[in-house]
Amino acid sequence: MTMLTVGGYARISDVGHVGDGRDGRDGVVRQREDVYELAQARRAHIHRIYEDNDTSAYKRRVMRKDFEEMVLDLRNGLISGILAYNIDRIARQPRDLERLIDIYEEARRPMIFGTTAGEYDLTTDDGRFQARIYVAIANKFSADAARRISRQKLADATDGKPHKGQRAFGWKDTERLDEQEAELLRQARQDVVDGKTIATLHKEWTARGIRSPQTPAGKTIGYSSVRYVLRNPRLCGYRAYVPQEVRERSGRVDPVEHLVERTDGTPVIGRWDPIFTPAEWGELIDVLDARKNTGRGRRAGTTVTERLLAGIARCAKCGSGLHSAVYAKGTPSSERYGYYYVCRTANGGCGRLSRSGPPAEEYVEKAFLDNLKGQSHRAQPASDEDLELAGAKKTLEQIEADKAEARQLRADDLFSLREFAREIRRLEDKERDTREKVSALSETVVRAGTAAARIVRDWENYTVDMRRQEIRRSIEAVVISGAGKGGAQRGLFRQDLLEIVWK
Repeated sequence: MTMLTVGGYARISDVGHVGDGRDGRDGVVRQREDVYELAQARRAHIHRIYEDNDTSAYKRRVMRKDFEEMVLDLRNGLISGILAYNIDRIARQPRDLERLIDIYEEARRPMIFGTTAGEYDLTTDDGRFQARIYVAIANKFSADAARRISRQKLADATDGKPHKGQRAFGWKDTERLDEQEAELLRQARQDVVDGKTIATLHKEWTARGIRSPQTPAGKTIGYSSVRYVLRNPRLCGYRAYVPQEVRERSGRVDPVEHLVERTDGTPVIGRWDPIFTPAEWGELIDVLDARKNTGRGRRAGTTVTERLLAGIARCAKCGSGLHSAVYAKGTPSSERYGYYYVCRTANGGCGRLSRSGPPAEEYVEKAFLDNLKGQSHRAQPASDEDLELAGAKKTLEQIEADKAEARQLRADDLFSLREFAREIRRLEDKERDTREKVSALSETVVRAGTAAARIVRDWENYTVDMRRQEIRRSIEAVVISGAGKGGAQRGLFRQDLLEIVWK
């Protein structure tokens, strides 16, 4: 009898957990031993053991690398059969078995398909029938187990228990913070709120070699991973749960859409240390969601364009928004300025205006920063300059005078006790309301001044998109006029041709 060359297959779905005393390969090692014993009994030669450790044969989106290699070798005739511990090691989805059946049916050579539990002759109707029954049973067991596990995971999520398995970015384990990563996330949140794009943030993290726990070895964190990390409700302590069937159908999903809620509609709070407050995380999500809609002329998937005045500069002739373009290389304008703003007919404009970019941007930046400096300076003497605040403080002085007068009238027996008590209570109520008004007005003025001072201080460290975000909060538009025929002078920037429309 000719000795057939076959492939041995070993697979297990679970490698165990760290600290449980298992090395993660116990199951496949035992299966390998069984396969070699089976090959000896069948007088078959093992070409190689195809091994998929910690790999499901039931989940549809899971790709079994060695299984696919085994199928390819079987189809190409490199091996003439498969040996395994049990048929459910090879297939738990009928489609995988049918792929093997097609190969066995079309083969024009002796083939074997054996397990320690029995053999299945896939070249005959009875053998295929038996194999299909066992795979269908294995599929049903997996489906039942998946349903029980899914229900248990939902119960754990509703109870606020942390996710099991690999740690999340920002934490040492399921509960304790990794302070270095947590601080990185805090700064990232503030930068994004201030206008920095995810693309810019990803570029910075990549340059610093930052990796997430899920980043493959030798690689840096991906763009989608940065976005996913920042949208994770776990950051503020909220528990999310994405059903396994949703993950398998859609891959990576937005965790914001899968918050676990209590019966009263409030989010479930998890049992771990949060990095943000719910308000901080909510502000971040609002900013990211607001950037999803792309405007006219923007590339799909982007939220801002590259130039500072993009979306702000407008043509004085037709009112259309200006777009940026680069000067032809080798020209004096390219050497001096690099790029310019232009009104394009292709974008609905008149096509009759262009202006060098850097001088216009420098002028607008200086005007914007001068305006902020004025706000920060006004924050100190605001109590004297703000009419509403000054009026409220004057009211407080008058209330003190009225209370003193009421006490004097009572002392002179010109106020009855009832009248005196009623008047004092009225004045105290008015005093309380006025003091609250003074406090709110003072805080508003100081807060505005403090924010302005912070922007001026940190301006040099802002990226282009962060600067644009701040400018758009104060400036409605920058209207640029043409110089007219013969009106332009080489090397001369005319600020009278730019008009800033403040909000």
